[in-house]
Amino acid sequence: MGKKGITRVELGQWLQSKGWRKDKFGHYQKLAGGNKYRFKLSSISARYEVQVHHPAGLYSSGKNEWMRLRSGYFKDLSITPQGKLAGLR
Repeated sequence: MGKKGITRVELGQWLQSKGWRKDKFGHYQKLAGGNKYRFKLSSISARYEVQVHHPAGLYSSGKNEWMRLRSGYFKDLSITPQGKLAGLR
């Protein structure tokens, strides 16, 4: 297994190498299988999320929201020798 703990910069470089694009907020987004995914990075952690659509109801308009799939602290994340991200829970 790769070294334990990566930095925000290292994760950003790895994401870009895998085709993720940085948005105006500094998060990384990618379209896959008709769904929009994002890695939301804070100073100490990363959240892996998918965008879900809530259709309009009788009293509300439709909206899109992000739902957490996995997350982890940078100190627990690593890149494996096979090039995979490990440590998200």
